[in-house]
Amino acid sequence: MPIVSNFILRDGVALAADQLSASDAGETFARLTGHFALHLRGEGTHLLARDLLGVNKLFFAVGPQGEVDSSSYFHDLVRRGHAPARIWSVPSGHLVRISPDRRALVLEKYSPLTFADDAPAVDAELPRHAARIRQRLEATFQALGRALAGRRVYVTLSGGLDSTTVAALASAHIADLTAITFAVAGASPRRPRDGDGFADGYDEGSDLRYASRVAAALGIPLHIVEVGRDALVELLDDVLLYGQDYRDFNVHCGLVNAALGRAIATLSPASDRAAPGDRPVVLTGDTMNELMADYTPVQYAARDHYALPRLAAGRLRRFLVGGLDSGDREVGIFARWGIDTVQPYALIPDAYTTLPGGFLEATGAKQRLARLVMGERVPDFIYDRPKVRAQVGGSEEVGGTLAAMVDRGIDGAELERRFRDLVGFDAPELRRWIRAGVYRFTTSYPGD
Repeated sequence: MPIVSNFILRDGVALAADQLSASDAGETFARLTGHFALHLRGEGTHLLARDLLGVNKLFFAVGPQGEVDSSSYFHDLVRRGHAPARIWSVPSGHLVRISPDRRALVLEKYSPLTFADDAPAVDAELPRHAARIRQRLEATFQALGRALAGRRVYVTLSGGLDSTTVAALASAHIADLTAITFAVAGASPRRPRDGDGFADGYDEGSDLRYASRVAAALGIPLHIVEVGRDALVELLDDVLLYGQDYRDFNVHCGLVNAALGRAIATLSPASDRAAPGDRPVVLTGDTMNELMADYTPVQYAARDHYALPRLAAGRLRRFLVGGLDSGDREVGIFARWGIDTVQPYALIPDAYTTLPGGFLEATGAKQRLARLVMGERVPDFIYDRPKVRAQVGGSEEVGGTLAAMVDRGIDGAELERRFRDLVGFDAPELRRWIRAGVYRFTTSYPGD
């Protein structure tokens, strides 16, 4: 079973899991940032802890003799013989303390996020917010530079604003850095170009052309991963199992990451057998869309995909951030290929959740904020680029993983059926497994 590594920081310094113990109080975990899912064993007790956003997943089951079994993968516990209905999740930002001898379980939230849902936008305050975010991002990448020194680091680069920001900051702090980008081979017609050196033959609005321009501007090498539609279908079962979700948005994202992960594993032989400190690392721009409530449905084949609740942006942000609890479209999938994942934005979520909800309502809010935070470190052509989802692939036409699946009749119902067959759920049980974007959890000792 793949190893999902923990990435823990305390006061900007990397912390090993064995520096924590089952007797630690919630205040200890409130001081931590990072991506972690921990099972700490004490004298007759078990402490399970999960990071604030739930980037790393953690499932557990309690056997008939009080044995506590845990894994980052739900299907791993099923494989070990636990019935799906008897497997629970540790919720994001929570501790679960289990005392089998006393048949006791305590669920404790250790660090709530602050959201400025209904705060109005005040233009004069935006530079102050931007300065605070800039400081937090710089400190985060300084810590990453120290923690990842000597490791092979990749940055996923779609040519969008979020991934370009990560790439620009990473290029200033990380020495051994390679950008990697994805395209569905043959998804859009190649057109004659004058030869500008930026992925010639692809549409002007494609991710590949924008990613090529960004890599050139930042002076970092770019590895291009082109995958045909048939090969994407071959990755689907891996994405469902290790992405731990059947919902179309996360599956379509997961297909991109599975293709990138497989390519990185080829570039770094034996990564799946490497010691944790020697595994390649991928940096991504994920979670920014949730933190800024920057989601809209996509229309393809005469229907809307990726529908969202009709909420004001500030309240939608809270819903989206809470929904990060479920779905493992990055960490779980990259780990399947022996690769560690770090999502820099998820290391400083409070820097974004305290932005006034009213600011998120404005058209172009993310671009405006990014210009104040990053300035000329991000090329102008990225600020001006229309929003494009990684599953779509370009602004001129839909040609990414969304189209690749839908054109083959692999819709939401088929993804659900395939997932149930792989994991062993029946339909009602699956409905109880994810509710309102959160994996099933328990507040009492299993079986009582």
